[in-house]
Amino acid sequence: PRPPAGKAPVAKEPAKPPAPPTVRTLLIETIDLVGPPGQAPSAAQRRLFTAVPGKDLAKREAARRIATDFARRAYRRPATAAEIDVLLSVFDLADGQDEVFSEAVKLMLKGALVSPQFLFITGDSGGDDPAGVAPLGDHELAARLSYFLWSTMPDDELAALADAGTLHEPARLAQQVRRLIADPRSVAFFDSFAAPWLGLDRLDALPVDEQRFPQLTPALRRAMYDEAAQFFGAVLREDRSLLELIDADFTYLNAPLAKLYGLEGEVKGPQLRRVALTDVNRGGLLTMPGVLAVTSLPNRTSPVKRGRWVLEQILGQPAPQPPMNVAALEQQDTPANAGLNLRGRTELHRRDPACAGCHRVLDPLGFGLENFDPLGRWRERDDTGLAVDATGELPGSGAFHSPHELKRALAARRDQICRALAGRLLAHALCRSLTGYDEIVADDLAAAIAADGCKLQSLVVAVATSYPFLNRRTER
Repeated sequence: PRPPAGKAPVAKEPAKPPAPPTVRTLLIETIDLVGPPGQAPSAAQRRLFTAVPGKDLAKREAARRIATDFARRAYRRPATAAEIDVLLSVFDLADGQDEVFSEAVKLMLKGALVSPQFLFITGDSGGDDPAGVAPLGDHELAARLSYFLWSTMPDDELAALADAGTLHEPARLAQQVRRLIADPRSVAFFDSFAAPWLGLDRLDALPVDEQRFPQLTPALRRAMYDEAAQFFGAVLREDRSLLELIDADFTYLNAPLAKLYGLEGEVKGPQLRRVALTDVNRGGLLTMPGVLAVTSLPNRTSPVKRGRWVLEQILGQPAPQPPMNVAALEQQDTPANAGLNLRGRTELHRRDPACAGCHRVLDPLGFGLENFDPLGRWRERDDTGLAVDATGELPGSGAFHSPHELKRALAARRDQICRALAGRLLAHALCRSLTGYDEIVADDLAAAIAADGCKLQSLVVAVATSYPFLNRRTER
C-alpha cells in the first residue's frame, strides 16, 4: 500500500501461525522501500545523476558521463580512459541483468568507492629517477595538501590549479597553504595532528573517579577539548610564535571552564569566547584543564605523567622506560608513610635505585604543575592538606618554583621545542615515520623558522613546501 506523505513507522506484522501453533519463528531477510513515486530528485541525486538517458542520449553514454563526473571527485583527479572503462564494465554487468538505470549506476558508483583510486591517494607523477623518488603531480599534491590540513578532498580552487598544472609553483603553493589555514575547515588539522600530539584525543574516554570529580561531565570534556582547539587555531591562523603554545595571555572559555580557572561569573553561557588572562601561572597548553586532566590519574594528579608529557610532547625527548615489577605509589602506602603527601611519597619512591633513573628526570618537571588538580583547578594545598611545593628542575636550566617559572624555563629552550615540533609535524604530513634524510630536513625547517620568529604558520608552510612533501618514493 502507498503510505501518505511524511514520516511513518515501518513494521511487518507476521501472519497468524496455524492452530495448534508450531515453532513461532519469523525470519525477515530484507525489506525494500521504493518511492515515493513522482517526487523530484534530491540535491544528492542531482549531484550524482548528472546525465539521464533519453531519446538523444543512450544509457551507456549517460552512464559514461556520470562515471566521468563522479570519478573526478572520488579520485581527486581526472580519471583515465581505462579507469572509466572499468567502471562502465560494472554498469554493463548490472544493465545486462535488466537492472533499472538508477540501480545499475549505483552499482557502478559502488565500484568507484571500493577502488584503490578512491581509498588511496594515487599518483599522477612523472617517471621515476634512479634514486626511487618521483615528484608529485599537481593533482596528487592537491590531495596531499588538502588531506594534510582539512582531512578531506581538495576544493574547487585547489582542483582548478591542479588541472592547470600550476599548483606546484612555489609562490602559488605557499599562498594556497595559507588559504587553507585561514579556512574554517582547518579545524580538522587540530583533530588530526594537535589532539593526538597533546593526548586530547583520549579526553572523551578518560577514566575518572566520578565521586571525587562529578564536574567532569561530557559537556565539560567537550569544552576542554574545544578550548585547546580554538587556542591552537588562533596561534596558527594569527601567525603567532609557536612559543605561545607554551605561554600565552589569552584562552577560550565558557562558564564551566571559567569556573575551573577561578573566573566564575566573568564568563557566562555555554559558548566559548576569547578571554584575556592576567594570572602568570595560567596561559598556554601546559596549564589547560584538558591537558592537566589527561596527564592525571583517575583519582589524583601524577607528577610522573605530567613530567613525561612535558619531556616527550614539548621537548621531544623520549622518556626512559620503567623497569619491570616496580610497585606503584599506592602499593607503597604504609603506616610509616601515612603523613607524607604525594611529593614526599614520590621522593621516597625515587630512592629505590631501580626507580631513580626514570623519576629523577620526570618528577622534577611534573612537580612544576602540582598546583593544578586533575581538573586544572588551582590549589595551594594537596589532598593531604599539606602545602603544595611546585619546586622542580629542568636539567641544564636550573630550578623553578611555580608553573610560571616552569613555562619560562621551557621557553628558553626555543630551538629544541621548535625542532621537536618540526619533526613531529613533518612525520604527520608524510603519514610515516621519518628517515635519516627526513631528520636532516626537519633540522633545516626548524632553523629556517627560528629566523622568522618561530611562527607556527610559517612552520606549516615550510613543511608543505619541503622536498619530502613534494616528492614520493617509487617502486624500484
